Amino acid sequence: MFKKGILLHIVLIFSAAASFTGCTQNKHVKDTSDILIEMEVSRFEQDLFSCKSVEQLKLLPKKYPDFYDIYVTNIVGGMVKGINSTPDDVSVELYRYIAHRDMDSLYKITQEKFGDFEPYREELQEASKYIALYFPEDTIKKVTTFISTFQYGSVYLQQQKEFGVGLDMYLGADFEVYQIINPENFPAYRVRKFEPYRIVANCVQTYVDYKLEEFNGTTFMDQAIYEGKKLYLLDLLLPEAADSLKINYTEQQMAWVTEQENNMWSYLIEKEVIFNSNKNEFQKHYFNDGPFTTPFGNESAPRTGAWLGWQIVRTYMEKNPNITVYQLLSNKNNQAIFQKSGYRP
Repeated sequence: MFKKGILLHIVLIFSAAASFTGCTQNKHVKDTSDILIEMEVSRFEQDLFSCKSVEQLKLLPKKYPDFYDIYVTNIVGGMVKGINSTPDDVSVELYRYIAHRDMDSLYKITQEKFGDFEPYREELQEASKYIALYFPEDTIKKVTTFISTFQYGSVYLQQQKEFGVGLDMYLGADFEVYQIINPENFPAYRVRKFEPYRIVANCVQTYVDYKLEEFNGTTFMDQAIYEGKKLYLLDLLLPEAADSLKINYTEQQMAWVTEQENNMWSYLIEKEVIFNSNKNEFQKHYFNDGPFTTPFGNESAPRTGAWLGWQIVRTYMEKNPNITVYQLLSNKNNQAIFQKSGYRP
C-alpha cells in the first residue's frame, strides 16, 4: 500500500534539514514591530566556568537567585547535590564538576561554537513577540545558557518566564562525544538532530508543552488532536519556520508524509486504528519518537499520528475562522474537533 518515499517545560533534542524561511507568505505572519520586547541573554555557563575557587562560586546564587537553584537541583543535581547536601556541599561538588578536565574541554567547545549567541537571541526575541501577541499574559524577555552534561537541550521556566538553552546539546551531529554516549539514550536518529538550528524551535516547543496542559485522552484520535494542537501552536508562534522544523522531520520524511497522506488515512480506517483505545499500542506505533512508524515500514516518517492530527487541527481552524486560539486549547472534546474539521485527505 505504501509507495517508496521521495528523497529529507523541559525537552530534550528530538530533525529538520531546513530552518527558518520567509519564502512562502502565510496568514500567520504578523507585523510584530509594535511589540516591544528586548531579549536579554544571561551566560550562566560563562560565569560558572570562570570561577577560580569555591568561594567565587558561592557568589553565583546572588547573581542567579532563581536559576542557580534550578541548575544544581534539576539540571545537574545528580552530579552535585545529594539528599542531605548543604549549600556549602553543593558549592564544593559543583566546583569539582567544572574543574574536571572533560568538563573544561566541553565548556571550551561550546564557547567556540556559541561565543556569539546574538543570532539566536534575535530569533528568540521574535518568537517571544509572537508569544506575547497570542498570549499577552506571557512576556518572555530572558534566555539563560548553560551546560547540562548532555541532559537538557531547552527548558522553559514557568515562574520566571524565561528560556534556558543547554548548549552542549547543539554541537552538531558529527560531534564525536555523541557517538560514544549510551546508544539507548542517544540513538542515531536523535543524534542527527543535535544541531544549532534547533535551538529556537526547541525553546518554543518547551513553552507550547507548558501552555497545552497534559491531556489524558483514551483513543488514537484524542492523542492525534492533542499533538495536532501543539503543532498548530508552532504554526502561530513560528510562522516563518518550515513545517519540517516544527515536527522535527528531515526533508525526505516531510516528502513521505505528504505523498502518503491518503494511504496512511486509508490504512488507519481499514485497521480501525483511529478510535483504538489501546493507548500502549497506538502511542508506541504512531506517536513516540523514532526512526520511522513501524506499521508503515522502514522508509516512513516517525510520529505520523501527530502529523495527521496537525492536518486535522489545521483543517478545523480553517473551517472555523472565528475560533480563537484560547478556545481551541480549552476545548477538550477532541472527537468533536475531528468531526467538525471534516478532514478527509
